[in-house]
Amino acid sequence: MKSSKASSTGTGISPAPGANSASNSGSADTFTGTSSGYGPGGPLGVDAVWAAPVIAPPKPRPKRDLTSSETDFLDFFRVGSDPDERVRSSDEPPALTGQLGLAAPVALDSSQALDALKDIDEARSWLDAQEAKMVTRLLDLQTERTYADPRVMGFEKTLAASEIGAALRLPERTAGFLVDHSTLLTRHYPSTLKALEDGSLTRRHAWAVVEEATDMPDTDPTVTVAYETRLIAMAGQTTVAKFCQQAHRLREKFHPESITIRHQKAVKEREVLLSPAHDGMAWLEAYLPVAHAAGIFHRVDTAARHLQGPDEPRTLTQLRADVLIDVLTSSGPAEGAGGASHQGVQGVQAKVFVTVPVMTLLGGDVPGELEGYGPIGPDLARELAGHAPSFTRILTHPFTGARLGADATTYRVPQDLQDAIRARDRTCRHPGCNRLAVFCELDHTKPWANGGKTSYGNLAALCKRHHRLKSEGYWHYRQPEPGTIIAISPAGETYITRPDLPPAPPPEIPPPF
Repeated sequence: MKSSKASSTGTGISPAPGANSASNSGSADTFTGTSSGYGPGGPLGVDAVWAAPVIAPPKPRPKRDLTSSETDFLDFFRVGSDPDERVRSSDEPPALTGQLGLAAPVALDSSQALDALKDIDEARSWLDAQEAKMVTRLLDLQTERTYADPRVMGFEKTLAASEIGAALRLPERTAGFLVDHSTLLTRHYPSTLKALEDGSLTRRHAWAVVEEATDMPDTDPTVTVAYETRLIAMAGQTTVAKFCQQAHRLREKFHPESITIRHQKAVKEREVLLSPAHDGMAWLEAYLPVAHAAGIFHRVDTAARHLQGPDEPRTLTQLRADVLIDVLTSSGPAEGAGGASHQGVQGVQAKVFVTVPVMTLLGGDVPGELEGYGPIGPDLARELAGHAPSFTRILTHPFTGARLGADATTYRVPQDLQDAIRARDRTCRHPGCNRLAVFCELDHTKPWANGGKTSYGNLAALCKRHHRLKSEGYWHYRQPEPGTIIAISPAGETYITRPDLPPAPPPEIPPPF
């Protein structure tokens, strides 16, 4: 989809009479600088127009049976008059047509701006409803292609999610949720889809309705329809969080099973998740029985409150986090002011890949890299390295960063080469997959049986799922340069991924005098 464009011609929502009166222009005059967005060419001072794609000859795309050299194949991604231009997959007329415009915000008063905001919200809901239909259609097309293939029986949704995730730059798990919710909306909950299409519900509300409705056994169609109708009415009146609270109470009235039986089933789904965040931080989440979750929080909270005092600079929130770290990673109490006890890192052992200048370990300022999470401060990198039981040496070129060393002459990948590949790739190399490389298999991009080498330039990390989709012949991969992976989807779409560069020293800033 094209991004919004600036236009000098007013379209879409027009200012009401008097919009340029003194009362209106006064507010605009208050913010005249470019930093406020009202200056010449600023985003708040011009009309915006989105236009559907026009019919144009498609850009030639490499196919998976391309016989040209790897270099020629890669050159396709290096040329083009507009690198940001999306390459269309079909030369047929675009399915999405029309134009959407919005008057310059500077010309709108409060009432008009609120009306415009609501109109935009309704338009977004309409687009989300159409997305659900398109996703369902893609799933149906994938099902047709794999119907007669017993090797992938039941894998239709996985293949569709991999195709959609790569196209929309979504993690495959997120794409899987999109497929699940879209098919439920279009096949089983048309009333909710209609409310989404009409703008009565946002996508978050519609998905929440579907999640609540699907949790109700379909034993009585009349009850199911009545339950969905009540949910739609409730969802259109409040926020998603409050709707879910109200829906839980309503669910207890309609559900034919007792909460005891349902809890016995739900407890089997307990899990702990780790999600990377910025600045060397991460989120640790746990899905637990409510009694255990509340008990854990109460214990952490009680211990944190006992540590409070006039000489304790940490907030209660920080103390809770520090207590949790100490309880799970060491046997000692929380110590020290201003942060968590450094004893906590004793529960973490790092296998250190020396892919940054060794001077970092001697006190340099180059950041470290924690596999799967990104840059961490040099102090923390040195601290983790201090607890590492061993080191793996990976020799690299001092200027290009390319790995140096001989390739293996057997199918089996030697340990040092495994480490080098996983340090380079960090995650599964399928587009959008975030499975850590340490949990992935190492795949010969060009199969060993077809003359592929066990080399740094012919190995890549693939999780078991995507390794299987490659082995079954649905996804294809090429590696024209070491670490540069070109993935070709079942529909013939091509996607390129490159490994992240290793940490680099900060730029030298000349003194101000």
